[in-house]
Amino acid sequence: MTTSPEARSRPAPTEIRLVVWQFVRVMVQLEAASRARGRQGAPTLYGAWRPAWQEIDRRLTEVGKTDANAFSELMMEQEVVLQCRTRTQIGELLRTLENVVNQLKAEIKAASGDARRLTDLRFERTELETLSRRLRKLSRSGASSAPRAKTKPTAGSKSTLRPKGAARPKSTGKPKPKGAAKSKTGSAKAKPKAKPKGRRPAAR
Repeated sequence: MTTSPEARSRPAPTEIRLVVWQFVRVMVQLEAASRARGRQGAPTLYGAWRPAWQEIDRRLTEVGKTDANAFSELMMEQEVVLQCRTRTQIGELLRTLENVVNQLKAEIKAASGDARRLTDLRFERTELETLSRRLRKLSRSGASSAPRAKTKPTAGSKSTLRPKGAARPKSTGKPKPKGAAKSKTGSAKAKPKAKPKGRRPAAR
């Protein structure tokens, strides 16, 4: 079977790893943009990542009802392995991150006097700014040069969850409840849960 010239020239998909709370932030923003622009003008990345978003949202909602510690671990210590299939999608991701960072900056100004909330918001802003710089560097180097996962989720597939920094995929089974603690966060489509106690924002 021969490969068409178009297929040979098409850039290879780029693996993107987002910590779950980062993925939640990105998808909430993409969802809002899609609603505002309508189906025809919606970012292509939203449609491509929507199956993963629905899966993660469902898991976070289920875990949040039974185990606050497991919810926090899933939010802060697990990565979602995704793909950007075109440079356009990488551009959409970068613009989305820029919008989220701008929102966080506005929230930081509004949170003056609330030390704990300021710490949480600054942590998120710093992490997303670092992610954005890394993605811009990746974009300049060319999508085909980026490392790709052995397990490649497609537009209609479920996402791959991994512990942060893990080289190989691990089981995506539901975290086991550790007790009767209840999460007060509600749906995963709300703002991401604050970082676990003891974590410090990355240095700017």
